[in-house]
Amino acid sequence: MKNHILVINNNLEDIEKIKNILGKVYRITIVKSTQKALEVVKDDTPDLVLVDISLIRISEDEFIKIIKKNKKLYKIPIIFIAASLRYKDEELNMELGAIDFLRKPIESEIMLKIIKLNLELKNYIKDFEYRIHERNNRIEDLKNALILSLYELVECRDSHTGEHVKRTAKYVEILTEELVKEGIFKEILTKEYVKDMIRTALLHDIGKIGIDDATLLKAGSLDSDEFEFMKLHTTLGAKALQKIIDEIKEENKFLNIAKDMAHYHHEKWDGTGYPKGLSKLDIPLCARIMAVGDVYDALTTMRPYKEAFSHEKTVEIILKGKGTSFDPNIIEVFEKIHIKLKVEKEAMNK
Repeated sequence: MKNHILVINNNLEDIEKIKNILGKVYRITIVKSTQKALEVVKDDTPDLVLVDISLIRISEDEFIKIIKKNKKLYKIPIIFIAASLRYKDEELNMELGAIDFLRKPIESEIMLKIIKLNLELKNYIKDFEYRIHERNNRIEDLKNALILSLYELVECRDSHTGEHVKRTAKYVEILTEELVKEGIFKEILTKEYVKDMIRTALLHDIGKIGIDDATLLKAGSLDSDEFEFMKLHTTLGAKALQKIIDEIKEENKFLNIAKDMAHYHHEKWDGTGYPKGLSKLDIPLCARIMAVGDVYDALTTMRPYKEAFSHEKTVEIILKGKGTSFDPNIIEVFEKIHIKLKVEKEAMNK
């Protein structure tokens, strides 16, 4: 299939010459104004645009602005034709969006070479972007497989913990979506950060794999020694994830987020939590969000040693922890949308 060249030119002599040079090699569409060109590109996307610079100047470069703002069209190479170009003109035209220039009088050999080169470059870039996209997809698949495998280890070890981390991950997702919606912590809660935090929330209790059965699966309340041992799951989880990070030997944001949640989700805003006694903004944001979801699920879930608290009682306890156990900004959001957590829990328990 021939490449499609859109020619924007109202000079009859130029048009005839361009037809003769390009007609046998490419499929050509010729229009005499940028307004007409915009109609063409809606239905028949060109592979390259060849435009007389005088028409761009007359139209105050609206054509270029529209092309560059369109996700479907902005990568199309644009070549300007001009009778003469000074250095300042070339700089201006580059700013308008031109990637190359042809000077009048048009020389057939030069025109063919420049168009061929720019089409080859466009195809190379397209192929390169496809390969990057495929590589990124493979990396995403590997990340998801790793998370799922580690989560299944937790679930096999203790089904209560497995169900807990699934529910908690959903609560984290609900809270985070609302924080993003309200523009809170927007410097941290980028699209990538949010995606990585939500999917790695499943790993926040991975350290419980290292807790012995007598303590982890005990039907009654833990005594003081057992509780101190149970608290080690934060450190054990962080160490396990750090080993994976060290083995990968490259920057891995999603595993670092997972490690922070595993390590610090029992820290408290006032510094009375564990394992490090961090306070306020020293606690990573992902762990501060997780802390709320984690406590909500712990309180509303029945265990052999305790009854489940009602949603209302749980909300009351969490709100009392504003500014002591929990980040006040997160609790303000929780207070507005806590009913969504109740709905989610009921749906997951069906």
